[in-house]
Formats: sequence, structure tokens, C-alpha cells
Amino acid sequence: MKKTVIVLSLALLAVLTIAAGGAIGQVTTQPVRPAPTTPRQSQAQQRVDQRAEMIKERIETIIARFNNNKDRHIAAYEAVKASITNIITTLSAKGYDTSKLASDLQAWNSMVVKAANDYAALIAALQTAEQYAPFASQGQFVAAMNQARLLLRTYRQDVLDVRHEYQTVIRPDVQALKSQAPKQPATSAPSSTP
Repeated sequence: MKKTVIVLSLALLAVLTIAAGGAIGQVTTQPVRPAPTTPRQSQAQQRVDQRAEMIKERIETIIARFNNNKDRHIAAYEAVKASITNIITTLSAKGYDTSKLASDLQAWNSMVVKAANDYAALIAALQTAEQYAPFASQGQFVAAMNQARLLLRTYRQDVLDVRHEYQTVIRPDVQALKSQAPKQPATSAPSSTP
């Protein structure tokens, strides 16, 4: 009986070895398929893609809003500048000393030009950031957005400086002209006609 059990065990072992060898041969001959994506992975990728698209749309909206406001700000600045220039020419003709107002207007104008240049740099940085994919650019998008944030702070400070200069220097100069006594403008002697 021991011999029968040993022979049967060996026979069973041989059959299992042959079956396992055949199964291994079949596995190695089949083409390798890529790992199937789970629904969870594809949903996560879809969310990332949707978020990236939302970020790009937001940047486009910000650029469009800044460009619309730019035109409004330029129009307001030009109107104020024209008004002050008109005040300078009119009061100078009447004999008022408008040299301080004229020099302050030039300083204010240079501040406005600096703000405009910083604004152009801000828009350029936003357009650069818009070119990169938000989640797939190896940090270039983040670096461009950080640069745009720094430029935005600079631009906002420039705008505050321009406003402060107008309120604390230009307007008081105009008010000071009201209390000034005009010098007599050089007029030609009236000609007498006989």
C-alpha cells in the first residue's frame, strides 16, 4: 500500500508539473496588455483636465478685463491731464505763476508712464503663463504666475502712488492758484487813434 501511495503521489506530481509548465508557456506567449485604467484614475484625469481648462479661461478673462480697464484708465488720465494743461495755459495768460503746477504735472506724468510700463509687463507675464499647461509644465506655469503676481503688486502700488500724487500735490497746487494774486501780464500800450 505504501508503494501505491508513493507511485500515485509521484504520478500526480508529474501531471501537475506538466500542466503548470504548459500554463507558463501559454502566459509567456500571450502579448502583454497595458494595465487597464480604473474608472477612478480616468475620473481623476478628467478633473485635472477640467481644472486646467478653467484656469486658462480665468487667465483669459483677467487679461480681457485688464485691457478693458486700461482704455478707461487712459481716457480718465487724458481728461485730467487736458484739464490741468488748460488751467496752466489759461492762468499763465492771466499772469498767475503756474510753474510749480507745470513741474508737478510733469512728475505726475512720469509716474503714470511708469504705471503703464508695469501694466504692460503684467499683461506679458499673464500671456506667458497662459502658454503653459497648468499641471504639466514642470513648474513653468507656477513660476510665470508668481512673476505675474509680483508685477500685479508693483502695478497696484504704482496706481496708488499716482492717485496719491494727484490728491496731495496736483490738487493743492490748483487750490493754491486761487489764493494767488496775478501779476500784471505784459500788455502793449494802447494805441491812440486820432
